Amino acid sequence: MAEQLDYYTNPRADVLPFVPDGLQRVLDVGCASGLFGESLKASGVPEVWGIEMKAEVAEAARPRLDRVEVGDCMEIIPTLPDGHFDAVTFTDVLEHLAWPDEALRLVLPKLAPGGVVVTSLPNLRHWNALWEIVMDGEFRYREEGIFDRTHLRFFTKKSIPDLLVRAGYEIVRLEGINPNPGRKFALLNALFLRKFEDGRYLQYVVVARPKR
Repeated sequence: MAEQLDYYTNPRADVLPFVPDGLQRVLDVGCASGLFGESLKASGVPEVWGIEMKAEVAEAARPRLDRVEVGDCMEIIPTLPDGHFDAVTFTDVLEHLAWPDEALRLVLPKLAPGGVVVTSLPNLRHWNALWEIVMDGEFRYREEGIFDRTHLRFFTKKSIPDLLVRAGYEIVRLEGINPNPGRKFALLNALFLRKFEDGRYLQYVVVARPKR
């Protein structure tokens, strides 16, 4: 169990700056062991709820969050109160879902007026992943990362807005995080007139609000 929990103990400090200030209630979908939600509370959010698929991981989150629901988020989200949350977060969660756009649609009525969705998604065009696919001819699934064996969907900077717009949102902010270019990347990017600029980021974070 300790080894399994390691996968669920990233506090996601890289996503925290994208969460707006002054929030009262946040729902963290795929809350894992609750460290991100705990960071939200430490930053001043009074109430943080979580949804976690794995019961044993959810137990680790309970002492950190105000409420934790265990199970499939597609089944749980519709049961939550409408208009309750100032923000709903998906930190590297949507790529694990068969229908991520439907999950985003389910969240729409749960947002309070002015509420937003904050989501981070792995970038399939990250330099290392692209090199492995194009130059090495490999697409090997792993225990974590871009080629995580539990990923059902894959995204790029260009395709991420399509997901949110299709689900009924408009983009407020879209930025790359965790850059890891290296010299090879810089050389290739320059050679191809910066066509691979989006490949420097391991993930992209999106802040989106319901379409007006």
